[in-house]
Amino acid sequence: MSKAPDDKKNLFRKNFPRFSVQSGQSSIHGDTNFEVQTQEAQSFAFHASTGEGASEGGGPGTGKAVLYTPGSSTEVLGEGLKVRDAGDIVQLPAKIIKCKRGDVIIECENGDITLRGRNINIEAVGGGQDGVLNLNGNRIIDVNAPDIRLQGEKITEKATKDFIMISEGFTEMKSAFTIAATKADEQFGAMAKILEETTSIIKPQIGEATESIKKKVEESGIKDQLRDVAEGFAEQFGGL
Repeated sequence: MSKAPDDKKNLFRKNFPRFSVQSGQSSIHGDTNFEVQTQEAQSFAFHASTGEGASEGGGPGTGKAVLYTPGSSTEVLGEGLKVRDAGDIVQLPAKIIKCKRGDVIIECENGDITLRGRNINIEAVGGGQDGVLNLNGNRIIDVNAPDIRLQGEKITEKATKDFIMISEGFTEMKSAFTIAATKADEQFGAMAKILEETTSIIKPQIGEATESIKKKVEESGIKDQLRDVAEGFAEQFGGL
C-alpha cells in the first residue's frame, strides 16, 4: 500500500514515449529518491534509507540502488588497458567492487556460477576467529589439475565411509612419527594385548611337546577371550 513520503515532500512522476521517471513513491526498498522505468519493465532506482543495517553511530545512511531487468545484464570493461605478459601478476583492475562493511552475496536460483580467468585468487584475510574458507558441495567437489598441492600447519582428512588412495606412480610418505590404527583397534583395543599374551604363552620351548602348549592355552582362558573378541567383532561389523 502506498504512503506519503517520510520526508513530506511532493510526489513526482513524468512519462515519456518509452520510459518514465518518478520520485517519492514508496516501495519494499524504501521511499524512491529517483527511479527510471522502461516499457520493457526494466528499472533503475535510488531509494532512501530505511535504517536496515545502519550503524549505531548513524553514519551516511543505508540508501539503496536497485537495478531490475527481466533479461540479462552485461558489462564490457577494460578494452583500453594493456595486455599483460605471461607470468605478470601485478594487479591491473578493470572492475572493482569494494564493500566498506557488510557482505557480498551472488546467488543463482536456477543456474550455475562460472568464474573464469587467467588466474583465480581466493583469499580469506580475517584474523582471530575469522580467516576461514569454506567449500561445500551437496554431491561432489572435484579438484583437477596436473599438480595439486596442500600446505598447512595441520591437515585433517576424514571419511565417514570409504577412503581410497590410488597412485599409478611412485608414492612417498614421510613423517616424524606415525600412528596407524584400524576400527578394530579402536573398538577392541584389548585384542592386541590378548594376541600378545597368547603368543607368549604358547611359544614353545626347546623340546616342549605340542600337547603341553595346548593345555596352557586351555588353562589360561585365552581361548575364551579370543572367542569373546571374535563375537564382538562380528556383531560390530557383521553388516559390512
